[in-house]
Amino acid sequence: MIQNKPYYIKGRGITLEEQLSHIFTAYEQNRVTVRLVFFGNPLNNKDYLSHLKLITQFVYHYFKDQPPVFSYVAQPSLEESLVMEVVELIPESGMQVFYKRWKDIPYIIAESSKIKRLFLGGVKADTYEINIRQQSDEIFSKLEEIISFEEMPISSIIRQWNYIEQIVRVTNGHQNYQDFNESRARFYDKASWVNGYPAATGVGSCCAGVMIDLDAFHPVSSGVEVLALNNSWQVPAHGYSPCVLIGTSDVRTGLKTTPKFERGKLVYWENKGLVYVSGTAAIRGEESLKNVGIVEQTRITLENIEHLISKEILSEAGVENASGAQLHSMRVYLKDEALFEPAKQIINEKYEALPSVYLKGDVCREELLVEIEGFAYMDLEGSKPDNTRLL
Repeated sequence: MIQNKPYYIKGRGITLEEQLSHIFTAYEQNRVTVRLVFFGNPLNNKDYLSHLKLITQFVYHYFKDQPPVFSYVAQPSLEESLVMEVVELIPESGMQVFYKRWKDIPYIIAESSKIKRLFLGGVKADTYEINIRQQSDEIFSKLEEIISFEEMPISSIIRQWNYIEQIVRVTNGHQNYQDFNESRARFYDKASWVNGYPAATGVGSCCAGVMIDLDAFHPVSSGVEVLALNNSWQVPAHGYSPCVLIGTSDVRTGLKTTPKFERGKLVYWENKGLVYVSGTAAIRGEESLKNVGIVEQTRITLENIEHLISKEILSEAGVENASGAQLHSMRVYLKDEALFEPAKQIINEKYEALPSVYLKGDVCREELLVEIEGFAYMDLEGSKPDNTRLL
């Protein structure tokens, strides 16, 4: 049984080196660590690269020749200066974990007789001196090379985290997020998505261009199901009408391409399941809830997530005897640091004990103040609960 359950370690100290020292002193490796994500506050690209160099030194010093994939996201934590997200793996019987590298990109393969999984992190273009569309095209080309080398279909991508510098900025009629969407759509057009597009988050970073983290999941035997989850309260993002898409049409197609992701993806077998909850905001139908404030937007966002992982939606997806899924971790992205306290108060009414991190990052629409993503676990009715940390 494989599940994802991130947890968070918050740095202490004045300098970045002090914060990293505290984090790695506090960290205890319980399982096979496959992913680390660091959230920090670089001032510019030069500062970002300096931070990333130091982070890289700490990761390789700790893990030696078996490092997890890792990324540094230019999003300040609203609670501490530096936060590290940890994702661990408990291999099932017969599973092997391989630490690999494609050119200069490290990645991890976890493989058994049932499944093959790919973990990638921190994939960027070779330079920030090109525009968002060009960076995105280069990144997707790198992803395609790695996935092809591993003989996994592009459609095995099950979860993507897309970090886009100044995501809602419009330059000469081109919005950064829309330019990214055009590039993603061209890449995805190479595959047949019979089980739906990946779950995804697209959020803004303060610098460092475009970066992608991803998980790919490829069943190689029967008994493992991968399903798309649609929220009946929301239009699927890939079904949006042109009126909610910002920027000029793609010069290659003459169209504006919709964001290609599902509201969630479910993997389940042996009476248990993992739900990847995509970045979710206060959208009903395809329209944002405007002028209602952070408290109401946070409430609606949580309602959308709870509906997505409800018994009703899981049953509609084809899961029999589902009693619903339970959130086990979340990231909360907020447009401004002044929104932190009221958003946290609403979230703590239900989820105070949940591993979580609060980050400052633009959401993909100007009017949206908060976006929340997470992981949830599902037990079919009558199965024994499992509260261990698994991936």
